Amino acid sequence: MRVVILKAAQAEFDDATDYYAEHASLRIAEAFVGDFQHACRRLAEQPEIGTSLSKRLRFLPFRHFPYSVIYRLSPDAITIQAIAHQRRHPKYWSGRR
Repeated sequence: MRVVILKAAQAEFDDATDYYAEHASLRIAEAFVGDFQHACRRLAEQPEIGTSLSKRLRFLPFRHFPYSVIYRLSPDAITIQAIAHQRRHPKYWSGRR
């Protein structure tokens, strides 16, 4: 299944990656990227693997970082709505289309 990332979600991913590179290490930032890529592969293979938030909206936590992929299912694609930190402003991303 095709995976599409909204611009706002891409910006969140980029910001988090930059944060880890600047405040932790390049190796930690690379691990964050790897966790995200692993989540995307899992979603492409098993779109309903995440926990349901509503009829078409789901989330899948990263394995090693306090982030989740928030995504919307449709018959032809998985649209990533947000790369959300699990401890910040719940549902701030809910108005994204």
